[in-house]
Amino acid sequence: VAAIARAKGLQSLVRRIDPVFAIVFTALLYLTIGPLFAIPRAANMPFDIAIKPFIAEERLQIWLFVYSAAYFALNYYICMNPSKLVDLLGKYLTPILLALILLLFGAGFLFPIGSFVAPSGEYVDHAAAKGFVEGYQTMDALASLAFGIIIINAIKATGVSDEKHLVTSTIKAGMMSGVILMTIYFMLGYLGATSAELFKDTPNINGAELLSRVSDHYFGRIGVVILGSAFFLACITTTLGLISSASEYFEELTKGKIKYKTWAIGFGVANFGLTTIIKGSIPVLVAIYPISIMLIILSLINPWIDSSKLIYRACVYVCVVEGVINGLDILGISVPLVTSFVKMMPFYDSMLGWIVPSTVTFAVTY
Repeated sequence: VAAIARAKGLQSLVRRIDPVFAIVFTALLYLTIGPLFAIPRAANMPFDIAIKPFIAEERLQIWLFVYSAAYFALNYYICMNPSKLVDLLGKYLTPILLALILLLFGAGFLFPIGSFVAPSGEYVDHAAAKGFVEGYQTMDALASLAFGIIIINAIKATGVSDEKHLVTSTIKAGMMSGVILMTIYFMLGYLGATSAELFKDTPNINGAELLSRVSDHYFGRIGVVILGSAFFLACITTTLGLISSASEYFEELTKGKIKYKTWAIGFGVANFGLTTIIKGSIPVLVAIYPISIMLIILSLINPWIDSSKLIYRACVYVCVVEGVINGLDILGISVPLVTSFVKMMPFYDSMLGWIVPSTVTFAVTY
């Protein structure tokens, strides 16, 4: 958000690279945090928590279709008929949801289901790198690029207008938010690390299913329903905002040819299920996140590089090449010569191969 404050908006930042890059990157950004991944993922969360545990496996897909249809129909209706109810839900639901997570953590801390289990897979030798890349799934950095201007305008409304004070205020707000998020993720991580006994029969369980089983263990089915209901209301306020913002962007980009039709894409993707959506998002996130991180870093240090197009373009395009090649590699697609060269970069196996070449590029172009 501080990076967006310095750049005076996302479009101002991405246009420092190239007009074509600005369109392609922004469109991909809104598709990622919109109808392709974030919207259908948020739509699936309540289903996996509160509905899936009560449905037989053979009927799961039918009920997911019915639920998705109802969920997106409700989203579409509210988007077409906006009211202050959504703002009220967003205002009060977040504290309620945090209270429920805190209650779950309290139960897990006082009466743990089991002991901590030993790390497995990539977490054995590369826990930090694996954890960093897994953090891509939150899409927090992507969302901050898209919605940072909203937060900035809210800070301006309090009377802060000077750019230096604006950046300072956003950094302070970001640090506070970061501490809160870190605390929440710690609590969720603790619950996952101590509840392995509940899902030893299903090792590939996703986070929503884990929360559902932990809630059922401590508070029974009524606890699952309450938690799922809270997530439903919280997620619907999230998807409403994402649908509105993505639709507004593509309506402006296409001069009115695409409006709220993008919600239909989210409906189709939602029917693949939460686990499939998460897996499908990995190649895209691996491709787009290095670019986003580099844009944020360059914006923050912009006063020292004086908006140098050479530095911006060189560093960002290095991340584009590495990110795209890594994403394609995950899909099993190899580009002759290029893929083998990119694979030689340090930390490539940890999906962090962009760090060294972009750092060297910055040093050379500075």
